[in-house]
Amino acid sequence: MATWKNAIFVVVTAIFAWGCGMAETRVVQPKPPNGMKEVQASEQSKKLDAEVREFLRSEYTIASARYFARESDIPWISISKSVQNQMAEKSIKRTMFAWYEPGLDFVEVYPQPAQGGAFALAKPKEGSLDAVELIGYYVLSAPAAGK
Repeated sequence: MATWKNAIFVVVTAIFAWGCGMAETRVVQPKPPNGMKEVQASEQSKKLDAEVREFLRSEYTIASARYFARESDIPWISISKSVQNQMAEKSIKRTMFAWYEPGLDFVEVYPQPAQGGAFALAKPKEGSLDAVELIGYYVLSAPAAGK
C-alpha cells in the first residue's frame, strides 16, 4: 500500500512540476480596445516582429504573438493607455529600458518575473498609408527560457 502512495505522490509531483515549467510564458495579457479586430500573421507582422526583437535586444525573446488591426480613428496613445490601465489593475508596471526613445520606439514591455516572462505591446515605427495599422500583442520569455 505504501508503494502506491509513493507512486501517486511522484506522479502528482511530476505533473505539478511540468505545469510550473510551462508557466514561464503564461503572462497577464490585457484585452485589446473595442474596435480592434484580430488578424492573421502577414508580411507586415513579420516586419513588426523584427522591430520588436531589435528593440528587446537580449532582454527577452518572443514566445508568441497576436496581431490586431487598428482603425485610424483609434489613436496609439489610447491603446497604450488602455493596456497601461489594465496592467496597473494587476499591479504590473511598464519597464523603461535605457535605450528607449520616446516618440521613436513603439514597444512597451510589462515584465512579470513571477511568470518568467513579460507582455509587450507594439506598433510599427513607420505608419501605414492605408486606414488600418497593425498592433502586436506579444508574450515574451526570458532568453534562457526560450532556449
